[in-house]
Amino acid sequence: MSTLLCRLSSMGDVVLTAGVTGVLGEVHFLTQPRWHSLVRTFPGVVSVLAPGDALPQVDQVVDLQRSPRSRRLLSGTPAKRVQAHRVQRLARVWLKAQNAVPSVLSRYGSAAGVAPSPLPWIPIAREGGALALIPGAAHATKRWPHFAALRRTLKEPVIWLGGPGDVQRIQALAQPEDRCVHEAGVEQTLQALQRCDLAIGGDTGLMHLAAACGVPTLALFGPTHPEDGFWSHPDAPLHLGLPCSPCSKHGGERCVFGDFACMQDLSVQQVLAEIQARR
Repeated sequence: MSTLLCRLSSMGDVVLTAGVTGVLGEVHFLTQPRWHSLVRTFPGVVSVLAPGDALPQVDQVVDLQRSPRSRRLLSGTPAKRVQAHRVQRLARVWLKAQNAVPSVLSRYGSAAGVAPSPLPWIPIAREGGALALIPGAAHATKRWPHFAALRRTLKEPVIWLGGPGDVQRIQALAQPEDRCVHEAGVEQTLQALQRCDLAIGGDTGLMHLAAACGVPTLALFGPTHPEDGFWSHPDAPLHLGLPCSPCSKHGGERCVFGDFACMQDLSVQQVLAEIQARR
């Protein structure tokens, strides 16, 4: 069985496809070049394609992006497409509907016609001993504002993880003895995760990557909600569940109410208690 699978972005969504690639047989993966090194670590992936590359002959085509661009790239193929559940997700944002949205991982499995595989999806030789702190996020409202205070309380090895855009943020937070990894690829990040026995951060792609590697996680949710379908992993996130949450599908640049209470009121003491409980 061979499959052409398309997921162009973003990092977290791409990582979650690793939950189905390992049970699809031979997978040819179409994605943006920035994710090629990441996708090559996924089980079952035999080739990685960029938009514009010639498409291989396969037994099935699965569009996990479901966007106008992915439709154009896969035009002429009988592609199966993931269900977006946009109405349900928008109802949660605008009407504060209480219905839970099926997880992204379960939707991927349904589209591909398989049951997702159990974690870990990306095997690494784990040693443990350090905390992974992930302070960045593509959307500002997903960034927990108390990482500096948390770091001052910790008496154990810390590894800061991020992308190229997080360099200044991490440098401002890190202590001299900390290890800092902020790379465009994943090789150094995967090596760093080997040393981590817990990852702490917002609703971000690097948190999904940590979970995919089997690293226990403490995800801090604020403007988005775990029941929006974004969190597909067994470790329960920490979330205040304020009446205003979720306030957007993916997070934003500023709090619409101006107080950023969903993250600001998520205290260092609460996070420390969860760290102790999960180790």
